[in-house]
Amino acid sequence: MRKGISFIFAILTLLVAGPAQADGVQQDGGYANVTVDRSTPEKHLATFLNAVDRTVLRMEAREWARNYYDAWFYPEVPAQQAGEMELLKKDVLDSMDLSALPEWRRESAGLETAFMLREILTAENVDKNASFRQLRDGLWVIPGTYIQVGTIGSGMRMGDVVFTADMVASVPALYDAIVGKGKAEGFSPYRYLTETPGGLTPPRWAGIAHKLPGFLRWEFGSNTVFQWLIAAVILAAVLVIVAIVGRIFRNRGLRWFAEAVTLSVLSLYATGIVIDQTGLSGAGATAMTLIFMLLYYGALIVCLLIIGEWVGNWLSAVLTKTDKTFDTSIVRLGTRIVSAMAALGIVIHGISAAGVPVYGIIAGFGVGGLAVALAAKPTLENILAGVILFLDGSIKVGDTIDSNPLSGTVEDIGMRSTRIRAEDGSLITVTNSELADRVIRNISRRVSRSDAGTASGNP
Repeated sequence: MRKGISFIFAILTLLVAGPAQADGVQQDGGYANVTVDRSTPEKHLATFLNAVDRTVLRMEAREWARNYYDAWFYPEVPAQQAGEMELLKKDVLDSMDLSALPEWRRESAGLETAFMLREILTAENVDKNASFRQLRDGLWVIPGTYIQVGTIGSGMRMGDVVFTADMVASVPALYDAIVGKGKAEGFSPYRYLTETPGGLTPPRWAGIAHKLPGFLRWEFGSNTVFQWLIAAVILAAVLVIVAIVGRIFRNRGLRWFAEAVTLSVLSLYATGIVIDQTGLSGAGATAMTLIFMLLYYGALIVCLLIIGEWVGNWLSAVLTKTDKTFDTSIVRLGTRIVSAMAALGIVIHGISAAGVPVYGIIAGFGVGGLAVALAAKPTLENILAGVILFLDGSIKVGDTIDSNPLSGTVEDIGMRSTRIRAEDGSLITVTNSELADRVIRNISRRVSRSDAGTASGNP
């Protein structure tokens, strides 16, 4: 009897979600064409509710069908329905000002916010006929609620009415206060979205989640236990694969490069798997995405630095074949500086991609920029001192020098320091600025007395 009622409900829901033409929805080639009008608060609310209600109907119908057949897998989604869901999703997301969220979080967080907002409106008995009261120019509120809408002030959508960025940010707290975390009566689109693997349309295998033991479906931090476990397994798998790849290579440089390339590729794909397939949401999605972003950009930086070192060595070898007296240290220093600048660019891009307005921070440094410059003064001094050592030509790699108490053979002149191999085999590292201020006796350039006399013009 229960299954029979469920089956009838599923059929009726599918019929309502499919060919219905009411509420401004028409059929055009099988795709829902929702009439979009955000010129006034009232029309914006009607547009939002039409789009989100149609989306929820399709989600609920799919879940009822899976539940009726007690299936392990969801049925295939026809291309027509998938395209319709994408159009509805766009209308739902366009109803909110998501500019305060980082770009990589806007879709998933926007859908979560929309479904929470729909349940809040239902709990507050707000429908598409609700009236608004103007607070000030370009800002309205539904009397007796915290629901605010405002106009977009610039861009191609200037003048459109949307739920404000402040409203979007306050929705999770409002949801907890108004709807609560208890068991929802009936179908909860927000719970369905966050507790079922995948996004708006779950992948076929997501039906398996409903067959898992109850404790794996317990909610923990806005996600279920099995979602956290899958995310942890994916992260562990990425690190294990990177370690296995590193064991293939014996050369340290090749090993680090192979590990960095593998880590960057796997991190890029793992982010999509964790968010799109596992369906991790909320703070969990943010945390896991930031972890994989950190791994991805960190691996890219390592790749750049290693490639810069290889290019420097290759150029040094080529130039040495052409001119045996050529000082290759300046080539290595140049490639290291270029690599460091490229790595800094990746760091800035990564911080910006994470949602931190790094360019605005840099532009507004002011007095803070002066403090940073003073803090970086020793590093800049060492870099400039290294360049001066090259330009002055007082030493080069391979020279034997004596600058008490420093004495030995110069092995490397880097961006920050110079390495000297002492006679006893120990390695001495001295900052470039300190070395440039010393009196350096270059033993390798010592000339005989006869040569010195000839150079001075004495017979």
